[in-house]
Amino acid sequence: MPDEARTGTRIQSVSRAAQLLMLIASLPEAERSVTRMAAELGTSVPTVYHLLNTLVDAKLLTRDERKQYRFGLAMEVLSVAYAQQSVPPPELVAPLRRIIEETGESAYLTAWRTGNPVVLAHLSGTHAVQVTNLRPGYRGVANARASGKVLLAFAEPEERERYLAMNPLTAVTEKTITDPDVFEKELRQVARNGYATEVEEFSAGVACVAVPVWRNGMLMGCYTISAPVERYRKQRSHYLAVLRAAVAMLDEEEVAAEDGGGDATPAASGTGGGR
Repeated sequence: MPDEARTGTRIQSVSRAAQLLMLIASLPEAERSVTRMAAELGTSVPTVYHLLNTLVDAKLLTRDERKQYRFGLAMEVLSVAYAQQSVPPPELVAPLRRIIEETGESAYLTAWRTGNPVVLAHLSGTHAVQVTNLRPGYRGVANARASGKVLLAFAEPEERERYLAMNPLTAVTEKTITDPDVFEKELRQVARNGYATEVEEFSAGVACVAVPVWRNGMLMGCYTISAPVERYRKQRSHYLAVLRAAVAMLDEEEVAAEDGGGDATPAASGTGGGR
């Protein structure tokens, strides 16, 4: 029997409402004009107004006295629920398999959860010699982990400051960075480079490289490769290229999903004119 979740009917107005929410999330508040949103979505201004009014009624959006649209209380409920979710979306986990196929090394997905960089998914590599693996749910000592450096470097300043205020820079090995000034410099370097590394800062004989995962301008997490130091030193450039290709996979899948949106059916009469 075919999977109903994959083959069932799609409602076009719901799809467009979801696209509108994603668009609003990616636009600065000052640029959220109805005309701009209609142009970006490739639809009419009246249709966008219908969608916006529906989303305001659902409290997913609010409209202030300056007629600016912002996220509403219901969106806060959804965002908190997502942040507490321990199982990541499948589309974020799938690229880990490609990383392993290309490198043979263990790969991780890490993201912010309840104010901590938390390992959400891990897949073991195929090399005969493997390193110690962090299991899903692991958190802590972000200063010693490549993934922690990435998430801190690209976090909002308030979130970064809050984490560092509550989590002193603890030494895990003799190579762990514990000096605040040195660590601040390290995070600036990560932000410039677009990736983070650590060599024996978390575990002797082990090195890691991590890259951020962005969706619509928001930091969703990071992918990390972990390998024995000697293999890492020989393959670091390759590992970094594979990680970046894994992130690019997400963009390709998003484009494919948008191109496949034509199977959606128009909303039934009385649903707010979602065409």
